[in-house]
Amino acid sequence: MTQFFTVAIFAAAALLFGVQPMVAKALLPGFGGGSSVWTTCMLFFQCLLIAGYLYAHLLMRLGKPAQIIIHGVIIVSAFAVGWLFDEPTPPPGVSEFPVLWLLGQLFLIAGLPYFAVSSAGPLIQGWFARTGHPRAKDPYFLYAASNAGSFAGLLAYPFVIEPRLGLDQQRWVWLTLFGVFGVLAGGCIAMTRRAAGDAHAGRAKEASSPASWSERLGWVFLAFVPSSMLLAVTTHLTTEVASFPLLWVIPLGVYLLTMIAAFSRAGPILARFGARPMIVAIIAAWVLLVAWDRVSLSVPVGVNIAVQLGLLLSVGQYAHARMAQARPHASRLTEFYLLISIGGALGGLFNGIVAPLVFDGVHEYHTTLVLALFVLPAAVRSTQRTEARYWLARLLIPAASLAILLVTMRVIGRVPDPTARVAIAAGPAALLVYMGWRDRIAAGGALLFPMLALVVGSAGSGVEHRERTFFGVHEVVRFESGDRVFRRLIHGTTLHGLEMIEGPGPAGVPLGYYHPRGPLGGLFTMLHADHPGGMRAGLVGLGTGAIAAYSRPADAFTFYEIDPAVSRIASDPRYFTFVDSADGRVDIRLGDGRLLLEQENSAARDRFDLLVIDAFSSDAIPTHLLTLEAMRVYRGRIREDGIVAVHISNRHLDLSGLLLGAGRAAGWTVLINEDGVDQEYTDRTGHFSSTWIAMTGSTERAAGLRRRGFVPFERPDAPEPWTDQRSDLLGVWGFAGSSEPGS
Repeated sequence: MTQFFTVAIFAAAALLFGVQPMVAKALLPGFGGGSSVWTTCMLFFQCLLIAGYLYAHLLMRLGKPAQIIIHGVIIVSAFAVGWLFDEPTPPPGVSEFPVLWLLGQLFLIAGLPYFAVSSAGPLIQGWFARTGHPRAKDPYFLYAASNAGSFAGLLAYPFVIEPRLGLDQQRWVWLTLFGVFGVLAGGCIAMTRRAAGDAHAGRAKEASSPASWSERLGWVFLAFVPSSMLLAVTTHLTTEVASFPLLWVIPLGVYLLTMIAAFSRAGPILARFGARPMIVAIIAAWVLLVAWDRVSLSVPVGVNIAVQLGLLLSVGQYAHARMAQARPHASRLTEFYLLISIGGALGGLFNGIVAPLVFDGVHEYHTTLVLALFVLPAAVRSTQRTEARYWLARLLIPAASLAILLVTMRVIGRVPDPTARVAIAAGPAALLVYMGWRDRIAAGGALLFPMLALVVGSAGSGVEHRERTFFGVHEVVRFESGDRVFRRLIHGTTLHGLEMIEGPGPAGVPLGYYHPRGPLGGLFTMLHADHPGGMRAGLVGLGTGAIAAYSRPADAFTFYEIDPAVSRIASDPRYFTFVDSADGRVDIRLGDGRLLLEQENSAARDRFDLLVIDAFSSDAIPTHLLTLEAMRVYRGRIREDGIVAVHISNRHLDLSGLLLGAGRAAGWTVLINEDGVDQEYTDRTGHFSSTWIAMTGSTERAAGLRRRGFVPFERPDAPEPWTDQRSDLLGVWGFAGSSEPGS
């Protein structure tokens, strides 16, 4: 019997966490592949989990016949909904704040199926508790099996399902397995022994030992902190690496592992000894925050990932272990799961909706670091000696943190060495946090003041404008370099264009990746000579609008930009003058570039002489802009002798082989220009290293591109071209050969 229930709950959990990356991937293209899509999806799934657990809590109060009828209707209806609804296309104008639209569409395409499987965890455990089996008094062991199923479903998606099955195939496989789960759920109900009237004994026990409100709030808080930490770490990784399912599921997999361990036999050990490792991980994350935000030290990506996942692991295992040790009797099982689902959803609500609306930066990460310290227990006050320690820890340690902070702010600016500055800024706070690790107030108070200082000062010197949108944080920063003054646009930690505003030389010259001496400058020089009467260019991705500086009076440039904030910044001459002072006609169309190009193909708009794809957000790539279907869209938007130029500079992914295969499949000649320059030259000229791919169906154009530094190339180990149904980013992962954008 235990094996049957274990298989049923394992299957439900695998389906539950297999559908999440599948649905999120289907929705990504409409929003530029941004990590906020995943955060919004997580919020939706967490909120629906509450509904599923509430439904389970109420259903278990009914008799066996009613449970069979009601849950049978839910299963059949969920199967029908999954069969009928497909992924939607976002309407025009939704990109300003698309969270509500996304939530609505998620409800339509995945709401009822997810609801049906989300309720399975507490339901199957509740049904097992009514079987009369010897282990029925403590069915929490099934929760570990549930989390193991979730973990298996997550790992199967990026390593097995995504590389082999298209989205449509994934959908049908999921629905088929969902049908199998429905049969298993029916079997679990059939094995229960207690009917409606038999529940009175359980209810009497439940009423005799009700949980206090402090216990209930404790469960909620212990679920909230790791949930918020999960989303904060995921946002960081998917913004700075790539927005693809592997980097969604790794943090979620770590999170689930902590749940499995907490409800296993190792739970009491983790609850007893997990506090100090958590403190060490929080301190490491704090040191990295200071290195990034205040000193701008470059942190190796491997170190970054290791620290973030270690932080999530340590916080999750300690908070979940304490939560597991506080679990109630099996008679209150469904209430317990309902409350911890509320805590998880509150973490999603805070990170997905509240933080983007309240904070102008990604400060939910900072907030959660401090809140994680409040997972620690309070200091013991049993004797006069411990009473003195109690007040010493709670008052003097936070006060010392504030005093040291004030001194540090005066000293740090006088220290030239970056490593020493990190030690001065982060060291005292880290030491005080460690000293106060036995009490949550002491440790949290020790970090609170320096963290507030970091948040308040995170804008840095020279920041003229800062704005957070669904797609990330944008900063316009004024800075000096030698005898020149520049203004640059930064998204996250990545530079997206700069302009010289004071100094020798002409103003309004595109710099960075778009420098006249770089690949794009040579491309425009060739096209200007070939089109003396004017040319038409389409540009997916606006940035600072630097490419507009290449327009002549007879030229027409159309930019496609998904983020309205970027359009406002680039069009405002107080920040950047490229768009405002462009000689040619410059139009900016808001929305996803590929979808807009598809609409123009249908409307038979005039074709372009050049189409530039430069829509990467930080190092995260919108995969739908690189598929075979995308190439067909681009081919329909350029003239017979037109050129498609793709900017592929990236710190972590090598996209050249992928585009080689996709371009050749579209019938184009594919060439590359890897423009490498040293740092001294960059500092002197503002010319950055960059890598560009050019594709054309014209032999004459290909010859002209060769004269401008583009060369044919081969990639023997190139991955299969992507399609809208199938893409595998593991095949393009690689640090070698990829240019590093400015930071």
